Amino acid sequence: MYLSPMNSQSAPYHTIPLKTDSLKSAIYGSLVYTTGTANDKGRDWMNAGQASIYLSHNLGNFQAFYGANITLGVYNQTEFYNANYTPGSAGLIGGGDQPIDTFYHIPAHRYSFGSYGISGGINGVKNSGSLEVRYLGIETTWQNEFGDYYSFRKNLPDSGANIIFKQHVTGAIGIYTDAIVRNKHNTQFGLKFALNMLVNPTSNYTRLNTYSIFPVTFFSTTFHITANQFTGFMQGNVGTKAASFQIGTSYRLGKNKRTSSQK
Repeated sequence: MYLSPMNSQSAPYHTIPLKTDSLKSAIYGSLVYTTGTANDKGRDWMNAGQASIYLSHNLGNFQAFYGANITLGVYNQTEFYNANYTPGSAGLIGGGDQPIDTFYHIPAHRYSFGSYGISGGINGVKNSGSLEVRYLGIETTWQNEFGDYYSFRKNLPDSGANIIFKQHVTGAIGIYTDAIVRNKHNTQFGLKFALNMLVNPTSNYTRLNTYSIFPVTFFSTTFHITANQFTGFMQGNVGTKAASFQIGTSYRLGKNKRTSSQK
């Protein structure tokens, strides 16, 4: 099966200043590297880099972020043979399973891919001493895919694989929670958990008689550290026919402090 490579990598970590900071809002630039597997049994693999710019806000008991990104990468497809059968009767007399058509051969190939899009999120926040908990978070992302790998999927015959995603636009929505601790040196350590689901309808996929993979979902765990203007993070993503590891950093480019009356 051939799905969008954006499934498990389109929602990396976004930095938000602590509620107890003097920052009302901040703008960040971010760079992320992703490597991972895709397709049934992880037979394919991919590598990608993403650059993004986004704004984060402290809004009292809520926090939010929104921004834009661009992703460029390579998708390494392994060789694959596919055939479709009608069930037959077993035994010496029975004909057994009969192929519907000839075997379809997909040779190994390296494809380029990319996307551009927007993302955003909002969460409730509570703090107690050095601990801040971001709860009931909702995040969403919209990506427009381009490149050779999209063209390959679009032109692949329906009988070439069990499930093929032939669209270039993907949308996802998810929930998350993030717990952050700040030490006496003002360094922040956090752990985020998120569950995301693609909102594309099943009509965006071509399907033969096979088991269902819907809904297409992915779960992520992120460990992040913030010191001064820099944030570094490591994120693991596991989802429907995909798994990836991300490492990235963001840098605070600008800030807007609260006035004394807002503190």
